[in-house]
Amino acid sequence: MPRVTMSNIESYMHLFQEDNATFSGFDWIEPIFIGMLRAYQVDRQIEVQTDNDYLRNMIIQNHTPNKTYSPIEKIENSRMGLEEISTHITNIMLQNFTQLNEEDIRDLKHYLQYLFLELMNNVADHAHSPVGGYTMAQYYPTNRKIQFVVADRGVAFLKNMRLNYNNIETEIEAIQKALEKGVTSTERKMYNQAKNAGYGLYAMFEILKMTGGRFVIISNDTLLRYDNGKFVAKKLENPWKGVVVAFEFFEANINYDMDYFKREYLWKLDDEEDEDFF
Repeated sequence: MPRVTMSNIESYMHLFQEDNATFSGFDWIEPIFIGMLRAYQVDRQIEVQTDNDYLRNMIIQNHTPNKTYSPIEKIENSRMGLEEISTHITNIMLQNFTQLNEEDIRDLKHYLQYLFLELMNNVADHAHSPVGGYTMAQYYPTNRKIQFVVADRGVAFLKNMRLNYNNIETEIEAIQKALEKGVTSTERKMYNQAKNAGYGLYAMFEILKMTGGRFVIISNDTLLRYDNGKFVAKKLENPWKGVVVAFEFFEANINYDMDYFKREYLWKLDDEEDEDFF
């Protein structure tokens, strides 16, 4: 029976076409598919038909406490409430890490909250999605990993990036640009904008490189996958409307606390730029 994962999500993109409402016959479903299905369902205003109990419970928001997965959360087109969502998802994930010491739990909590919040902020700030965005996470005890997804039905990367970088012509160029340090599709302002704006996807990339993680980014007709230190880009036969970002984070590979990461990977460049500003 079909197993829908981060590794083969492109093989199931055809299901999100022409108001399809039947999603049955699955043996295994990962959060990337659930987040996409929820965003698609709300956008197309359809009733989902499925024979999979897990998928049915997620779609109708029938979440049971003390599970290894979080409920689907909606991201509105503003930053209000995002810290609470990030904290809620993080706490659900942390209840699974019973063997970690106090210091490692603290570091893991900081990394997860940062990752979740940054990616949700990207949706709130840039997606322009008529249905907002949808997010969830799940812990897999065998591999001691967490998969997180955020999916929207907005304008995607290229249209956003061309606001500041009009030489970018394709979705893959836009995604690659968004992964660079300090790049933002928001108009840059000195005093009324966050100092390290544009670090969301860059920070995700650096954290996943450090921890041996991987990610998938979908933007309209383009998919970019990072796995085992390598990038693979694909043109999708069945495009998605908007953006999907999903990552897998392995807790066993945390080598630095969050303060060290911010000092070495985020703030150092900011401080250097401030010194040269005048």
